Amino acid sequence: MKKIAKYLKKIEKIIKKEEINLDKYEVYYRGESKNRTSTPGIFRSNYLENEHNIFRELELRYPDVFDKTKSTIDKLSIMQHYGLPTRLLDFTTNPLLALYMAIDTDDIENSDPIIKIIFVKKEDIKYYDSDTVSVFSNFSKIKDQLNIDFTGHCVDNGEVKFFKDQPPMGRAFFKYVKWSNLNIFDKDISDSLGKKICEGNAGLQYLLHEIKGEKPYFLNIIWPKHLNKNVVFVKPKHNSQRIINQAGLFALFGLSEGKKEAYTLEDCEKINGFTVKSLVIYDVVNKKKKISKKDLISRMKQSLSLLGLSNDKVYPDIENSSDYIKKKYE
Repeated sequence: MKKIAKYLKKIEKIIKKEEINLDKYEVYYRGESKNRTSTPGIFRSNYLENEHNIFRELELRYPDVFDKTKSTIDKLSIMQHYGLPTRLLDFTTNPLLALYMAIDTDDIENSDPIIKIIFVKKEDIKYYDSDTVSVFSNFSKIKDQLNIDFTGHCVDNGEVKFFKDQPPMGRAFFKYVKWSNLNIFDKDISDSLGKKICEGNAGLQYLLHEIKGEKPYFLNIIWPKHLNKNVVFVKPKHNSQRIINQAGLFALFGLSEGKKEAYTLEDCEKINGFTVKSLVIYDVVNKKKKISKKDLISRMKQSLSLLGLSNDKVYPDIENSSDYIKKKYE
């Protein structure tokens, strides 16, 4: 229990050091078995080029599950639950649960458990029925790159214009539209530019078609900033016991410059205005390195089990419960 207490004390110190106003921010935790930047499963192992196939393959095999589920974010949540690679990252409000997930590995000697602590503004957290969430989640169904070209577009006195023959050099108050400055535009400019880029772009038209499948009222507008290295924090429906137990949220990833390319949670930190801090478990609870990794993880798992965190509680499926009972009595 002393190791667990050290871990919780360190988290408390990090929150105090960051001077986080808990009236305006929410704190979430993610446990990972290796010290690395955070990316969703679909960004690993070259899955991205077949993401649209991966999505539909599971959907067609279990129509009894997915036919009852209308929104794409709910389908992604179910797929994530069953271990399919998606563009979701799981976070929890429970630091002990995050710790359990970090040390729950069979490859102990090659592990380097880490906790990601993320501070998110409450106003930036979306619910499962958000329009922005619909845009990001339906990227999962797109086959090709969107091939979006901003060449010639600029913002002149608050109006988006296209200068086909002559760039607006010398004009006052203009800003060229480029991927790096999409987040600075206000709603009117984003709407205007979002409407222009959707016109005649087959990829965006297909995206709109998929979104309207769950939201027929959706306008023919995709905000350009949503097409470049953004992440949306989503509170999902409690459609499984695991999500209920985690009491958390998803980080939902989008595209990079309109393309299906990988990026990390850390890449979005400045753009989206959240804060990520990393906590390496071994450095915190085993500073003098007197205990082997295997023994340390074993002790911590025993302590967490006494606190109600064991495999059958964290992953409450019949397969995991059966496995837990079997190991318990081996």
